[in-house]
Amino acid sequence: MSRKDYIFNDMRLINASILPVKKMTGVLALVILAGLLVVSCRQQDVREVVIKVPGVKNQACAKIIQDTFMLQPGIVSVRPDFQKREITVKYNSMVIALKNIEFTIAAAGFDANDTRARTNAVAALPPECR
Repeated sequence: MSRKDYIFNDMRLINASILPVKKMTGVLALVILAGLLVVSCRQQDVREVVIKVPGVKNQACAKIIQDTFMLQPGIVSVRPDFQKREITVKYNSMVIALKNIEFTIAAAGFDANDTRARTNAVAALPPECR
């Protein structure tokens, strides 16, 4: 065998041993890509939170808050509890954050958890909601 034949045979051996590694690398790349697609396809994360709202005393007060939430994207539902003075909000956390929900309630004129109501919004409330 000439030197050229040895090199040719060695290259075939090298190519034959690399082929399974190439296939495994391709399969691994596909598995990683599929995993990333599944994780990145998450479009919504609906959560439910109970917010202390001491000023929600009756249906008129709850309607003011509900009307304010109609302007916010990501809100699924708003349910008041007048005895406990709480509001249960179901929302998509991929669209709106909890703190934004509290700020929205404060903008309507009501305290929400630790977020204080805006003074000008409180002045604009009807007397039964102050």
